[in-house]
Amino acid sequence: MIEESFFSVSQIAILLKVHPLSVRRYIRQGKLKAIKAGGNIRIPQSSFEAFTQNISAPNFSLKKLPKAPKFVFTLDDPIFRLKARGVHLKQFE
Repeated sequence: MIEESFFSVSQIAILLKVHPLSVRRYIRQGKLKAIKAGGNIRIPQSSFEAFTQNISAPNFSLKKLPKAPKFVFTLDDPIFRLKARGVHLKQFE
């Protein structure tokens, strides 16, 4: 008789590199099959392997972002005028 391994929610979260609440959401949505044993949620290894076969990363396209304009601070900058009026920069932090 072959015994199947079971994982806890936190173990699956570590393996998938997600938060444990995400694993619980997958279970609630029916994407990941689990059983409740002794008040604890356990995920069979076969269910985990099936889940990892079906997931894929979202398709992101890498766009080239436009260059930000260079901004040079000068003594005429409004922030320096505020300091001259008695406003301390620590108020803005």
